[in-house]
Amino acid sequence: MNMYDLPSKLKNFTPYEPLAGEYKARLDANESFIEIAPEKILKAIGGVRLNRYPDPCATGVVGAFSELFGVSPANVTAGNGSDELIGVIVACLLEKGDKILCFTPDFSMYGFYSRLYELNVVERRKNEDFTIDINAAVEFVNAENIKCVIFSNPCNPTSLGVEKSEIKRLISGTKALVVVDEAYMDFWDEKQSLLAETADYGGLIVLRTCSKSVALAGIRLGFAVTNSRLSAALKTVKSPFNVNAITQAIGEAILSDADNYKSSVKRIKESAARLNSELSELSLFEKIYDTKTNFLFIKAPGAREIYLRLLEKSIAVRNFGDYLRICAGTDEENSALTAALKEIAGRRIKNF
Repeated sequence: MNMYDLPSKLKNFTPYEPLAGEYKARLDANESFIEIAPEKILKAIGGVRLNRYPDPCATGVVGAFSELFGVSPANVTAGNGSDELIGVIVACLLEKGDKILCFTPDFSMYGFYSRLYELNVVERRKNEDFTIDINAAVEFVNAENIKCVIFSNPCNPTSLGVEKSEIKRLISGTKALVVVDEAYMDFWDEKQSLLAETADYGGLIVLRTCSKSVALAGIRLGFAVTNSRLSAALKTVKSPFNVNAITQAIGEAILSDADNYKSSVKRIKESAARLNSELSELSLFEKIYDTKTNFLFIKAPGAREIYLRLLEKSIAVRNFGDYLRICAGTDEENSALTAALKEIAGRRIKNF
């Protein structure tokens, strides 16, 4: 009998389990609520030759991304979502047993992929207000011989951002590889982005995704931007045909439309601002954090109960202990959410 056993590194893994099923309002995954017109998609893929392998360099979509954000195509690597790129970075730019620093709370997949590739994951709690003490972080990285620091900016799930000047102090103050995931930077301030300065540092990688502001979560497309040396390394170790031809075609078409991109970002930011205003009037919440993203991070007594009550009404949000993370949606979705929360608040008052 074949008695193959799983390697020990997999035995204690808990799978990432996104919420499945259909809901009236999906406000849990931080996706864009804007749907791209089907005719744009059909036009984009009309010339795709599915019997041929895709362009291994993803030249067209990398060019469109580079033009939109003002970076050199030579320093951009396309990936099958930012998740793939995170996996490639921790698997290939670091060695087994190296220490990688993750701040908590943050995107859980940083630690997941790092442990999968047998890195030593060091987690450092953020301040009580979810800010990061950069001075302390620099001292810690140097004292503990940390090889890589990875974090999201603005942060998922806290919705807060670290000023660019602070991150530059972290980069300059250590010898570690610094990976900054700017998945939500579109909703904050491009002046806070490090994209344009990646070539100036020997150990900086900036990640971007098409799953948020670009409204293409379904095609799985992300980018790693760095200096020429690290860019060449990433292109060497990634799978040769990692981004499929349909994704490349759609991504190129949508990223080439700068006006549509800017309009979409504006609409999403306006939705988040309106939702923030509406929810600030409710008595359910202890604190709504000053968001730099397309979602709100909220401290709420009985957060788990609120989360479950919303699910009963076919409204999906995310629950993190005493906190809720709620993505801005369409006017209809936001209205349904607000009405449901008002009803939940009313029940609490009656039952008091």
